[in-house]
Amino acid sequence: MDTALFYGRTRDGEEKESSGIVIPVLAEDSSADADDMLYEQIQDLSEDMDIEIAKLGFVVNMYDSRKGYIATSSLDSWKQIGDPPVVAIMPELKEQREAVRLKQPLLTYAPDCEQSEVMRTIARRISG
Repeated sequence: MDTALFYGRTRDGEEKESSGIVIPVLAEDSSADADDMLYEQIQDLSEDMDIEIAKLGFVVNMYDSRKGYIATSSLDSWKQIGDPPVVAIMPELKEQREAVRLKQPLLTYAPDCEQSEVMRTIARRISG
């Protein structure tokens, strides 16, 4: 994990937030706990290595409002953080699971599905 975080660091001469990490989360409480642990790990690594690691945003993955209050209130909580913002909401649809089962990238397996479009939106948002 430290290696991945280090790779996302801001390098000398780079504009602010031209590098960083995008954090996939679920719309449930366990992801909030995991984000707290990730934040601590980023802080420790940043201090130990004297580097900056920007959090570019959250991707709320496998979201389905039909799951009720837990999902919808968690999504609202992620949005309320504000910095970093929620850059995308990935719906829970069958194509994502089918691609995993077939060991294929989603963009290859179902390039025109809603989830693939969300992935392209994420790429456009973080690439500037």
